[in-house]
Amino acid sequence: MSAKDAKLKLKKILQGLLQEEFVQDNQNASTKLQELVQDIKNDFYVVVVLGEFKRGKSTFINALIGNDLLPTDVLPETATINALIYNEIPELQVIMHDGTIEKGVPERNFLERFSAKNQDAECRKIKYLKIGYPFKLLNNNVVIVDTPGVSDLNEQRCDVTYNFIPKANAVLFLLDANSPLKKSEKDFIEEKLLAQGIDNIIFLVNKYDNVDEEEDEDFWENLQMHMMKAFAEDEHKLKALEIYPLSAKMALRGVQEGNDAFVNASGINEVKEALQKNISEGRVEEEKLARYKARMQTVLLSLNSEIENKRALKAADVDKLREAQNGLKDMLAEQAENKKSIAEFVAEEQKNIVAMTDKSLRYFYKKLEDRIVEDVQFYKGLDFKDYVEQRISRAIQRELENWLMSYAPNIDVLLRTVEKEVARGISYRFNQKVALNANISGGVRESGYSVNVTALDVSNATVQAGAIAAGGAGLLMLIGGPVLMPFISMAAFPLLQRKFLEDKLATAKEQAIPAIQEQMADCIMKMQQSLHQYITEKCTIIVKNSEYAYDTVLDNLQESIDEEIQNKKNLSNDLGTDIAKLNAEIDIIHNTLQNMQEV
Repeated sequence: MSAKDAKLKLKKILQGLLQEEFVQDNQNASTKLQELVQDIKNDFYVVVVLGEFKRGKSTFINALIGNDLLPTDVLPETATINALIYNEIPELQVIMHDGTIEKGVPERNFLERFSAKNQDAECRKIKYLKIGYPFKLLNNNVVIVDTPGVSDLNEQRCDVTYNFIPKANAVLFLLDANSPLKKSEKDFIEEKLLAQGIDNIIFLVNKYDNVDEEEDEDFWENLQMHMMKAFAEDEHKLKALEIYPLSAKMALRGVQEGNDAFVNASGINEVKEALQKNISEGRVEEEKLARYKARMQTVLLSLNSEIENKRALKAADVDKLREAQNGLKDMLAEQAENKKSIAEFVAEEQKNIVAMTDKSLRYFYKKLEDRIVEDVQFYKGLDFKDYVEQRISRAIQRELENWLMSYAPNIDVLLRTVEKEVARGISYRFNQKVALNANISGGVRESGYSVNVTALDVSNATVQAGAIAAGGAGLLMLIGGPVLMPFISMAAFPLLQRKFLEDKLATAKEQAIPAIQEQMADCIMKMQQSLHQYITEKCTIIVKNSEYAYDTVLDNLQESIDEEIQNKKNLSNDLGTDIAKLNAEIDIIHNTLQNMQEV
């Protein structure tokens, strides 16, 4: 059977299943299956662009299509899914969750309305933005999907993103060259992509222009080895390890300015070639069919589980239901005490997370301070000004950003662990699975650090002392963060001006080192305070959500059991008929799964 015939047969099976009353009554399953039928009809090749926030996904897509269309920023910017399809004339449609469609303008100013910093209430009503654009790569039924950052998703965005991921035939996963493949990224790839059979992943190492290959000439080779090792032992394997260096910002600038040198140096051409090859070669049709079947199986297994739960409740006799009812009454009596226990547990775990974070931060700061001081002390050249302003400044900036980028996901992992433990405790009490969502998803923002250091130029005594006074000790500024680091007062200018005209290298070092140490210490303290505040806020959310989950599940269970007891008291209620009906529904699902496998 050809792939085309197989897809037609699968669509026919789906259409028959959608005629079943129990499927129509389940809104979630019905919606997903209807979407699958439509996707098979359209038969798009879906390329999903993924990556944590600040990875440059929207900038990359803008460079790819050659137009600065999608909103970009250093903060998580994309609040909606943006699906790009081919159209001769640019057009935009706003697809709402309620099924309505509004026309929009395919321009940057219009799309700014849907960025994360604007119109949150409006964004929550939107399912995705459909953007038609005359980009040649899209011409062969290809869709490129721009998603919110996977580590900065609130509940709504998370749901939208994960609804699109199962549709992916290929994934472009953007990493940051400053800190490639963090633990949170690896976990996401393993748990959300490979576990769903999505193994066609192309890795793009963005911001590669920040890599100093003179300082680290083995960077690319080491990165490839690191990537291979990271996924070598995974239960689900990558189709192949494809990894490309990229500077999306340089590529977009080259396109905007018509500068071929920038475009060629950015790596965007190699990415386009890899993507085109991925689309045009290989077992594309077979892989699309496999994705359709995988999506269908996921929906059916979930539906089967729901029906089996209903059957178990129906099959329980009145005595068992009354026993459960009495257990719920006991839990109602214990409600306040149980909530107190949850709050105490979370508070204790919060202290542990804060302590671990502080320990790591102190260790990092001590190592960084020792290294920087040693580097400055042992510097022998005459270009001390350039050395401090460029090499030392760049090194400090990179280390600060790398630590926060590397450690922030660890904090979120610890918080999610607390969340899971609370959920496990509640689940144990109710003997059922309880899902909590504390909106913990990479919320520690990787504040951009701008290093602004000017130092004494010992090769020329006639330096601009004003610039030194303004910036010499103002080593670090948290741009976009909660803190603006203080500068040395301009009152020091006359003294510095006189002294710097006399000083040479040794004195310049004596002055620079304490200033650097002071500002680094101040910066670390403010960073620590910001992290403490973040941890406290998220732990508060865990407690509130756990209390809500406890109350909600308790109420729902009580209502369901009371209703079922009443049904069993009602002699007109034919219990055997109800169970037989549920058994028939389960048989239909099992037969459908069997027929699907034979396609």
